[in-house]
Amino acid sequence: MYRRNLRILVVKYAVVGLTDLSRESTTFKPLAALARRGHQVTFLAAATPNSAGRRDVPRFKLELIRLPKEFPVFSLIFFEFAALWRVIREIRHSDAIILDYNSVPVLFPILFLNRLFSRNPILLLHIETNVVVEGNTLRSLAVSFHDALSMKLASILFDKIFFSSPMLAEFYRYAYRVSESKIGVWPNVVEPEFASSVDRTKVELLRKELGLSGRLAVLYHGWLSRGRGIIELVEAFKLLKEERVMAVLVLLGYGPQRENISKYVHANSLDEIVKLRGPVDHTEVPNYIAACDVGIVPLPDNIWWRYQCPIKVLELLSMSKPLIVSDLPAHRWIIGNKPVALYLKGTDPRSIADGLREFLHSRDKFDPGAGRTIIEERFTPERVAKYVESQIISLIAMPRETLTLQKVDTAKRMG
Repeated sequence: MYRRNLRILVVKYAVVGLTDLSRESTTFKPLAALARRGHQVTFLAAATPNSAGRRDVPRFKLELIRLPKEFPVFSLIFFEFAALWRVIREIRHSDAIILDYNSVPVLFPILFLNRLFSRNPILLLHIETNVVVEGNTLRSLAVSFHDALSMKLASILFDKIFFSSPMLAEFYRYAYRVSESKIGVWPNVVEPEFASSVDRTKVELLRKELGLSGRLAVLYHGWLSRGRGIIELVEAFKLLKEERVMAVLVLLGYGPQRENISKYVHANSLDEIVKLRGPVDHTEVPNYIAACDVGIVPLPDNIWWRYQCPIKVLELLSMSKPLIVSDLPAHRWIIGNKPVALYLKGTDPRSIADGLREFLHSRDKFDPGAGRTIIEERFTPERVAKYVESQIISLIAMPRETLTLQKVDTAKRMG
């Protein structure tokens, strides 16, 4: 017989002080929703020396491992070994432990030894995304190896592995031979309050500042890095300018490609139709979305983005905005055939420009309000929290005979 109030320990390498946990909708918000449902959630994260540790959600405890200094590799190793001692202390007092892929190799030995003698706690792995490495080859190989090692170990020992989309789950299942019974879907989410935080006065000021009146205002918001179709998007607006299409692009964000984009804009005299803004506080993003007519997500069809669950798409849908998106399985899974989006025929500059022209001629056919329904039915923190809760409870309530067989199978696979 399970207890209604679960004790859940979460270990995630998120650096408070450098990362705003409230923006990590994938993990933090559903966990906060679990706490609101009466469960005791302890979130173990890293922190800079001056990070604050308070959280206003009842029954949600944020425990911080202070990093002496923030170095990409050293800090991760320091955090994982510090987390190991916390897990040893808490393991017998937890009903479920949720890890990200970073923590699996270091914590695996203690979790395996515990599993040989006890079914508790339930072990869950949360995979937010497949590996995306926009750096040198050596780093790419190291991260890919770490990802593969974590998945192989988790497929042996863990009770459930959650992915951000069913397509990503299938990709990993075939790549690492993960049992289908261990697969779950924990998508990105957006809070209902996101759309209600719009400041109408600021929206009007933004429209004036950006010169959006009388033109189609197109918004791209997010990380500005290579391989996301952003350069092609700017080049598409160069074509639209030459064709005298009345449209303006607002690029809201920051990243390693921002300087290159800025140089291209100036070199091609696009300053009047391509507006680079940001970075801004996350609370300002709804105002930018409200100020624009349509959101665009031109991610190319490659393995980095094909099976993702882009938060920017969810944010646009939650605010009842129409979208122009690349034709990816990820976008099809979220949007389907609902009349809220135009699917691009390609992600080269010409195809993006043609898609924008098509949207201009058919914008009255879209029903942006349907996007809000998509979010409410599938992508709120409460929806995901209920699902994760049900998965933990069903695993705890699993018949003893099944648990014994699984424990024997785990030992055999390790041997």
